[in-house]
Amino acid sequence: MQIDIKHLERLSKLKIQDDKKEKFEKDLVKILDFVDEITTLELPDEDKSKAVTLSSLREDVVKTDDGFDPLLNAPKQKDGCYQVPLVVE
Repeated sequence: MQIDIKHLERLSKLKIQDDKKEKFEKDLVKILDFVDEITTLELPDEDKSKAVTLSSLREDVVKTDDGFDPLLNAPKQKDGCYQVPLVVE
């Protein structure tokens, strides 16, 4: 499997150091091969909706007092929201 690291860098807007690109590609190929292997497993049919009980989930609480601005690194913003390209007409 061949992976285009430059394309991944553009998509993720990350820069991978030149000396680490080969290791990154090898690791990514291993991960993708493992995912392919998992998808071939035949598992018994069971109700997957009961895999996680609601009681085991934490309460969702919004905290805004930490001073973090989620729009700080947004490429574009408008009226306090992320501005993204129109994808439907």
